[in-house]
Amino acid sequence: MSNRYFTCKRTANTTVMLAAILACAPGTIAPVFASNTRPTVYEAVLEQQDRATPEISTNEMKAVLAERSAIVFDARPKNEYAIAHIPGSINLDETELGRFTQNYGDRTRAMVMYSNGPFCDLAKSKSDELQRLGYSNVRRYQLGLPVWRILGNTAETTLEGFREIFHARDAVIVDARPRAEYAVGSIPTAQSILAGEASKAKLDRRLRYLDPNVRIVVFANSAREARGVAEEISRNAYPNSSYFGGTYQQLLREKFFLERKPSAHFFDGLSR
Repeated sequence: MSNRYFTCKRTANTTVMLAAILACAPGTIAPVFASNTRPTVYEAVLEQQDRATPEISTNEMKAVLAERSAIVFDARPKNEYAIAHIPGSINLDETELGRFTQNYGDRTRAMVMYSNGPFCDLAKSKSDELQRLGYSNVRRYQLGLPVWRILGNTAETTLEGFREIFHARDAVIVDARPRAEYAVGSIPTAQSILAGEASKAKLDRRLRYLDPNVRIVVFANSAREARGVAEEISRNAYPNSSYFGGTYQQLLREKFFLERKPSAHFFDGLSR
């Protein structure tokens, strides 16, 4: 992805190294764990000193999202949120802090803030602002979207984000619908990768020759179906993956591309 999408810029090598750093650096171990064993990278936090808001780990973030025990806010600009965000999060940039107290009247409600990773100040500054407004239960997932993805979790893309990705023409688009539907017509250049095929696609022409940091976005007939394939792709060492949170029919209705029947070479080695 181009650096123009980021407020907090980072290099690909920095992102790839974060998980290893978090696992072994002094002072990065979360204070409480479920067992007496050494913490895993999923349980690690930065434990930054002199911060008003506490941090949560990746495992804790997953639990918050699954249980809906807190409102999760993405502190990044709205165009970055549209392109890729942690599923279930709300873009704080769109809610505007000036109207925040009207939209969220309960100042004891649990909230979690994240942004572009350990070295991005957006989550810190926004969570500090919420505290100054009187919100008393604000935490940070300071590891942010980059580490979330490095640890095998995918992101979600909105309709606006998908349109921008398509027009930028610097991403791999994956069609996760049944092969018969793909054969009738799809987004131009879209590759067909179904559930359970990510490992195979990594070895054949669909993913094999790609830079592991290339952007990949998956669509299907449902967000759930697309998310499953995007997660498989992410766990096959392509962390910059996301899924469209809608349906292929929604994309067709927007008319920002002409549906095209895939050429014969797109089916090489694939079952129909």
